[in-house]
Amino acid sequence: MDLRAARRKTAAILNGALISIVGAKLVPAKPKTVTVKRLRSGGAAAVMEVSKGGRKAELRVRNGSPDWMTFDQIFIEEDYDLRRLARFDELCRRYEAICSRGETPLIIDLGANVGFSAIYFHLTWPAAKIVAVEPDRSNLDQLRCNVAGIDEIVAVEAGISSHSGELQIKDPSAQANAVRVVEMGEGQGASVAALTVPQIIDRFAAEGCRPFIVKADIEGAEADLFSANVDWIDAIPLMIVELHDWLYPRERTSRAFLAAIANRDRDFVYLDENVFSIQNSEHRS
Repeated sequence: MDLRAARRKTAAILNGALISIVGAKLVPAKPKTVTVKRLRSGGAAAVMEVSKGGRKAELRVRNGSPDWMTFDQIFIEEDYDLRRLARFDELCRRYEAICSRGETPLIIDLGANVGFSAIYFHLTWPAAKIVAVEPDRSNLDQLRCNVAGIDEIVAVEAGISSHSGELQIKDPSAQANAVRVVEMGEGQGASVAALTVPQIIDRFAAEGCRPFIVKADIEGAEADLFSANVDWIDAIPLMIVELHDWLYPRERTSRAFLAAIANRDRDFVYLDENVFSIQNSEHRS
């Protein structure tokens, strides 16, 4: 981990502790588009209010957990703030064009954890249907609690894969923000359904949804996701992918993703921890 990443991780932990106790940040800089307010804190979790553009949501953040680091990345640092992209206005037009055709923009959140990213997407793109896919039962329970009452967010218990069937939690003792799924027999945890991106797209196409964003933070499982059955990439205006070679050295977890996009007509933008892969010509199904 480089110095910048180490400083960011330390600040996130300290900020999380301070927010949960006194509702203040260590770093005085405020979020760029999101307002954060502590409603109450005590016991196992704090209840936070996040708001943007007149829209708001309440969510629970488990005390003494990596939830605070994730909260900081999404609502304080705003890792998914697309205004940093030179093509932000174009992406907004894509979103608006889908809506103008009477369709619903579809955002697929792979590795949704406890729902913070899904809520951020909901506040930013309120007309979108958001499918939040999470394999860990404890995270999923927290996710469902956080998105309760938000009809636009659908929580799905599954691991994402290049194939359907079953997967397995690799290490049931892993931290909540580092849950990894592997093929059956390669892990020590519970089994979970394997779901493919085409299955998600097809299911929600029947409800008038058209792909807009796929976000994948799946702890190295991108090695499987992008290894086969990748034609769906051509239908996605924007992919946001966190790669994990830094976390799993010599496993080449990024190789399949790089191979899958290398010959496609897409821009490749690296900001902070994420690759933003942007479609250059609109796909027509």
